[in-house]
Amino acid sequence: MHPVRVVMLAALPLAVLAGSPQRVGLSAVIAATYMVAAVITSRGRRIDRVLVAYAGLVAAWMALSWLRTTFLLDLRPDQLSYANSKTAYFVLIVLPMAAAVALMVERAEAIWPAAIMQIAIGAGVAALTVVLMGERFLGAQRYSWQGDLVALGTVLAIQPWPIQRLKASAILGVLGVFGIGLAGSRQAVAAAIAAMLVSAAFWGASRFHSAARHRLRFALAGRYVLLPLALVVLLVGYIAITYAGDLGFHLTWAGIARGGSSTSCNCVSDRLISLEASPGDRDKLLLRGVQLFASHPILGAGLGSFAGVIPDSLQPGHFYEYPHNVLLEVASETGIVGLLLVMGPLAMGWAALFWKGIQTASASIAGILMFVAVFFTVANLSGDIPSERGLWIFGIVAFKLGVDAVRVGREQEVVPKAA
Repeated sequence: MHPVRVVMLAALPLAVLAGSPQRVGLSAVIAATYMVAAVITSRGRRIDRVLVAYAGLVAAWMALSWLRTTFLLDLRPDQLSYANSKTAYFVLIVLPMAAAVALMVERAEAIWPAAIMQIAIGAGVAALTVVLMGERFLGAQRYSWQGDLVALGTVLAIQPWPIQRLKASAILGVLGVFGIGLAGSRQAVAAAIAAMLVSAAFWGASRFHSAARHRLRFALAGRYVLLPLALVVLLVGYIAITYAGDLGFHLTWAGIARGGSSTSCNCVSDRLISLEASPGDRDKLLLRGVQLFASHPILGAGLGSFAGVIPDSLQPGHFYEYPHNVLLEVASETGIVGLLLVMGPLAMGWAALFWKGIQTASASIAGILMFVAVFFTVANLSGDIPSERGLWIFGIVAFKLGVDAVRVGREQEVVPKAA
């Protein structure tokens, strides 16, 4: 692989973390660097045309939606301002960077620099989180990223690639579970569990797929089914025990006893219990998004139309700009047409890649799917279209590889007939 690609892909986890709609200048420099790297190392493969066509289609649709919002819809100035910034950042920075990364990943195995770096970051953050007993060392406002980094590194570490020793994967998995629990991020818990279940399903299906048995030993595949399931049980058990402690229940030799007072665990269970008092406005956000979609199902209510309606109960005077659910945001602001154009091709590409991975028992494909599973879960629990860079970058990479798998499969079917 070209040395430039190795360096750029190794830096990708840091680039995703550093870029943000709040740091437009830095994000633009990062995106431009990846685009230059993609151009100078490009080989002009046919599948790249499909990739560029998809990115161009999404960019064109967002631009048309912005024009419709600006000139045809009656939105408030604050809504138009958010629409302008969202469209510009997504079309001019996020999409080009995602396409550039996908151009550099010609096969699933090529993602190894990013996978290794992400595992190292996740393990490091997990270790610090455990040692510091959940202290938010990335900043009070970035505790979610702290948990997300641990979750992503953990689910990558429990694959048979790039780490090829089950014992090492298990150790990193256990470390990650406690790191996730102490990080205090509810979305990290959901993302980790979702990705681990996807991993178990992937290796379970590969284990019983006849075409994959000669590529991966039957017993070995079984271990990589059990490992994520065991970690899910461990994570749920950890949350259950600390949750009970928060409520004043304690384990004794005689069984479970109700103590005189509850004890805070300084972990994610504290934030789960807080949902009992209030869902944190999420119910209002989802309802608002559904109402917008129901009232404008075809083309949506317009980019930025969600903003400025639902007040933030934790910050008086502030209003939410998006529903904290990317699928709902796309559907409510650009309609079913936008949802199908933007997410439809991605979903089909992911499904094709998942099936290809099962057929070949490909650990590298499993790794890419872990990136997608974590970022997709996070994007639909917290985040908006421009800020979910990880979803678009790794989602488009997986889309390209899935389409390429379909193309190769069809060519292999045609060759024997021609012969």
